[in-house]
Amino acid sequence: MPLFHSTTGKPPQILAKDRDRVITYTLSTAAAKRLRETGVRHGRSVPGRVLASLIRTGDAHSPRTADATGQQVIFEDDSATHLPRCELTGATTDLHLVVYGEGQGVVVKLVATEPRFLLQKVTTLSVPLAALTVAALATLENIGKLPVGSPAAKTLRAWLRQDLEASWSKLAAQRSEPQQSLELGPAPDELPLASQGP
Repeated sequence: MPLFHSTTGKPPQILAKDRDRVITYTLSTAAAKRLRETGVRHGRSVPGRVLASLIRTGDAHSPRTADATGQQVIFEDDSATHLPRCELTGATTDLHLVVYGEGQGVVVKLVATEPRFLLQKVTTLSVPLAALTVAALATLENIGKLPVGSPAAKTLRAWLRQDLEASWSKLAAQRSEPQQSLELGPAPDELPLASQGP
């Protein structure tokens, strides 16, 4: 699961695993506030569907490879299962809906940064994932900028129609469960730290 990371003097972030890479997403102030209101604190896990919700609204942005080594082992990876992937590289970060080609050879793909760079001379439309909605896809199809019924548009519609807000309610319910008891005495099998008296 992705981890919430918030330290003094640095913008709040979510660390998530995408296959073998750890990705850092910068959070908006509103996103950090909402996470804290649901009981998430620094170092705590966040469901992948919550991260997907934040990416979809633009509150988790500027994905980049995390700089700390060894972070891959601290995650149970569920974040990438809730995000669309680049059709060419499989990446989940910085995706755009790209239309390229002419006439009958028009191709629509969901692509990441590297393929976009290679396709830039033949690209006729490139829209960031965070700017897309179901209504925006319909509008692009209606005005002829996006071929009707493309597999990439179908994938995006399915992702955009997911109820990611329900994951916020589930997270809040999990974090609001009170602690039942707090053991303050020594454990029965604990060794004493020092001997008592002479």
